[in-house]
Amino acid sequence: MVVSPHLRHGPSAGWFVVAAVAVVAAARGAEEGVIEPSRPTQQELMAERGFVRYRGAWRTVQEIELIERAERATLAQKEWNAKLERLRRQVDQPSLADRAAEEIREISDPFAVPALTAALGKERVFRIRGWYVEALSRIRSPDAIAALVAVALDHADPETRIAAVERLVVIGPHIAVPTLVSALSSADNAQVNRAAEALGRLGVPSAVGPLIDALETTHIVMTGQGGPEGSTTATFTPGGGGLSMGSGPKRRTMAVRNERVLEALVALTGVNFEWDAHAWRAWFANRQSPPAGFDPRRGESQRRRPPHAVRLGGSVGLACPDVVAVTLFTPRGAAGTIRA
Repeated sequence: MVVSPHLRHGPSAGWFVVAAVAVVAAARGAEEGVIEPSRPTQQELMAERGFVRYRGAWRTVQEIELIERAERATLAQKEWNAKLERLRRQVDQPSLADRAAEEIREISDPFAVPALTAALGKERVFRIRGWYVEALSRIRSPDAIAALVAVALDHADPETRIAAVERLVVIGPHIAVPTLVSALSSADNAQVNRAAEALGRLGVPSAVGPLIDALETTHIVMTGQGGPEGSTTATFTPGGGGLSMGSGPKRRTMAVRNERVLEALVALTGVNFEWDAHAWRAWFANRQSPPAGFDPRRGESQRRRPPHAVRLGGSVGLACPDVVAVTLFTPRGAAGTIRA
């Protein structure tokens, strides 16, 4: 390449030379078909890694799908809140009451579960609470089942708890057992008894062992707090309490017999050892099948089977599910006793 003599000297001569060389090189590269690769953009790099620009951040397609799904669910739940409130108002209007009641009872959208649960908690009319329970049982999603179990365990109204238990019996009683059995260990003695009542109504034999353990529970109690000087009162508390005689609180433990637990055991087993936990455990360890045709949900817990003969190692005796000790008679006349 020939450079003009005017460009050989002077303060800018070197720059012009470099620029000229670069232009010539680029021209030759273009003639020969050689193109230098360009650097990828950030968007291209992120796309190769599976990311998409979404609302000002780089996210995967799966993340975007989860975000949009959650937003749709939230929107649907809000719509159900408004719709259920409208239906509840229509129930109080004679011309619209029947249609509104039918719509409530036939709800089957899983997105309606939060609205139904909230409505159950504040509704004062038992009949309408029953419609909400019916709707939850129709939906049968995991959230709906969990809501039914919570109602069966902790709702303030006993009839509403029973209504929820009856729906769980139809759906499948075993799905409620883990939560109810866990509640047998509650620090709240009232909840222990509510859980036992629900288990007894569900008629699930697998709950017998945990119920035996909950026959008598120990609780931290608080007595005398807030009463006049010299008075003593007691309150079950999950976190502890104390004993007070008109002064500061002091802690005390109390063993409590749980009536509903015993009732549930009798209903589920058909036998009754009352408060003898040792006898219950002995029977449970060697338990026999319930009486023929026995249905724990029909309240036949007091029916007794007639004793029947059993043979053990050549000895014959009588066995009865309601008898703890059985006497055996051998051919030689010797007698022995086996305790269950």
